[in-house]
Amino acid sequence: MENISIKETWVNRTKNYIVGETEYYESFTDNVGQLFRSLQKEFGRCTSKVYVDLPNEVNPVGWVFVKMVKYDDTDDYYLQETWVTVEQKKGD
Repeated sequence: MENISIKETWVNRTKNYIVGETEYYESFTDNVGQLFRSLQKEFGRCTSKVYVDLPNEVNPVGWVFVKMVKYDDTDDYYLQETWVTVEQKKGD
């Protein structure tokens, strides 16, 4: 069985700046499909994958989700991107 850790980065895509991010933390499930569906419910539709460049290839390491979010201090909305990076490690 593999443990799945995730890191979230929130981006205000309307004004192009990072709102915040987490450190890696263990997800509630070890099932990638269940994790994806849960993230989609929380962060909106998936529009892309997160990739890392390696010397001879490009590897997908997560997903990019988008949804409209209301600012805390006004009635205006902005487009929020959430970049979720997934890290799997073999369990004991």
